Amino acid sequence: MKEKWCRWVVILAIGCMSITGCVPPAANQENPSTAPADTASPPIPATPTEEKPEQTSEAKTNEESPVPEQTTSRFPEQRLSLMAVGDIMMHQEQLDAAWNSATKKYDFHPFFTNVVPLFQEADWVIGNLETTMSGSATGYSGYPMFNSPAELGHTLKDVGFTAVSTANNHSLDRKETGILQTIKHLDEAGLLHTGTFTSPEERDEPLLLRKDGFTLALLSYTYGTNGIPIPEGKPYMINLIDPELIKKDVARAREKGADLVAVALHFGVEYQRLPNEAQKKTAEQCIQFGADLILGAHPHVVQPYEWKTVTMEDGREHKGLITYSLGNFISAQRWDYKDVGAILKLTLHKGESGVASIESAEMIPTYVHFFRKSGKRNYVIYPVPQTLAKLQKGEKYPTLTKDAIAYMKRLENEMPVHVNTVVSTKKAS
Repeated sequence: MKEKWCRWVVILAIGCMSITGCVPPAANQENPSTAPADTASPPIPATPTEEKPEQTSEAKTNEESPVPEQTTSRFPEQRLSLMAVGDIMMHQEQLDAAWNSATKKYDFHPFFTNVVPLFQEADWVIGNLETTMSGSATGYSGYPMFNSPAELGHTLKDVGFTAVSTANNHSLDRKETGILQTIKHLDEAGLLHTGTFTSPEERDEPLLLRKDGFTLALLSYTYGTNGIPIPEGKPYMINLIDPELIKKDVARAREKGADLVAVALHFGVEYQRLPNEAQKKTAEQCIQFGADLILGAHPHVVQPYEWKTVTMEDGREHKGLITYSLGNFISAQRWDYKDVGAILKLTLHKGESGVASIESAEMIPTYVHFFRKSGKRNYVIYPVPQTLAKLQKGEKYPTLTKDAIAYMKRLENEMPVHVNTVVSTKKAS
């Protein structure tokens, strides 16, 4: 039987709140969502990749003519793979699932087993850490004031994460101590991070991911902190969405040598599956400032993505990719697509001229399966197309129910339509 792959690929070449939701439902709800499928709409048409002009040279037939010297490009052509996911959350139900009563330790590794092979294909993996790691002294907890064990940071590093964004509405759930302790534990785990900081100097240094001569800057900002005030006299501790600040940070990242700039934005309205006008305006502004990629989070459901071409202040056109929300990568939330996320897979290209671009983009849907075994909770992330392909080949997943498999088949068909929904009808200025 012909294998059915749900690869949502768009290939393009580009030139240049008071305390809010996050509440999981009753723990005994185990069946997949039964919400109606989206109304079908045509996918965004792919733009063919720009072909490199063929290099030719005229042969010298006269023996007296000198042979031209061969030159080596200063920038050898290269490609890197970047994967990005949405919210990494730890509700109380997940803390219970990770607790091992025999060892008296937390183990989060089983959550991520099925996505590790995917992450191993990437040069960089990025996610949004929507919990603090403030230490056991303040008590571990889920919603509404998140605090997770430091083991989570080590697990994220182990399963393949390169960096996490930390500016979100839960960053101050344990106030200043929470920010400082979270940074400490991330540093101890060797996991890069940005969005919250310990000093003005640290805040002013953009996070640069470097590999094989390619440099990607990652910046992170949030709409707010659930009404918890930023420590007096320390505005540097967390990045709030401020157009002028973002503009300066993007420019600084370029000055520091960034080939591409990614901006993680914690914005939008929870549980809305389409971006609102404020999201679209903010994301477009970031592209106008020179950002190449917007990584959206906060709605806890997957929202569409789109390529946006804008006119910059100097009159140049600039194209960027906007993902309005990558949904929940891991959480205890169920139903209404809150148990669905997306892995954004990008191919980054740098040509012989030294100009970098996002060459291709692919959205891989994920599903968080909840089940009980021997009375214990379990939460496991499944990449939808890869899991269905393995099932078709006869691979067994004993804990996946028929309902869960049917749900993933439904997601395989409807999510490509959803993420390609046209959300902007006018040309960007």
